[in-house]
Amino acid sequence: MAKGVAINVGVNTKPEWGGFRGPIFSDGSFEFIHIPWKPKYGMIEPRPKKYDEMPYCSYVPENRENDYVLVSPDFDNCAYASTMRDERPAPANKPIFNLKQGDYLFFYATLCFEDERGEKEGWINPKWGAYIVGLFKIDFICKSLRHILDDQVAFEAFKEYTWFKSQVEVGDLDAIVPWVKGIKGESGLLEKAIHLSSPDEPKRWSVLAIELFRTANGNKLNADEEASFRTVLICEGECLDKLLAKCILRK
Repeated sequence: MAKGVAINVGVNTKPEWGGFRGPIFSDGSFEFIHIPWKPKYGMIEPRPKKYDEMPYCSYVPENRENDYVLVSPDFDNCAYASTMRDERPAPANKPIFNLKQGDYLFFYATLCFEDERGEKEGWINPKWGAYIVGLFKIDFICKSLRHILDDQVAFEAFKEYTWFKSQVEVGDLDAIVPWVKGIKGESGLLEKAIHLSSPDEPKRWSVLAIELFRTANGNKLNADEEASFRTVLICEGECLDKLLAKCILRK
């Protein structure tokens, strides 16, 4: 049975992750904004782009415009890697490792409503909310930097990914973390976001999210409890088919 895992990515209101949210517009289109580069990532050459060089720069606060950007997920090269957190595997690592070729990794982000494209779609929260913004259909997953460096196909797949360039310099080559390669043409950002937040209360799961997803521990999402948007979500079988039917990739 095919499986999908959804993880949180992109900027949010915590200062270390940007201190702001990307926009979602009244028609459901959006801008996905990557997190800032941190000093602990070291520096690569050529240097990463700055926010003022990115196509979404008009939605970035002025105090962030000269910051370098960590382009991850890299939707152009269909590359993504999870991380260690406080020297321990991030919660998403195990669920991602359970994915196989042909399964899906979904990316969701918190977005702030921008009223500039006509009448608002009813499923969009008028303040902010969590939304699925992109996906990778899995080609393959490597379990460490060393595996990538020892495999020419994997190296070619990740060599342009900025996080890979950084971690080759400052990372642990043997750290067990998932390095995910998506299938080009079947991976990328979506034309329209898919809502995980309630249109009435941004800190509550939507009816759609409750219908389609469970947590990595197998628990159902609870409409009456405040949602944690660092939660790793699982979608399988008919629920995955329903979700994929809603996903239209940008051209």
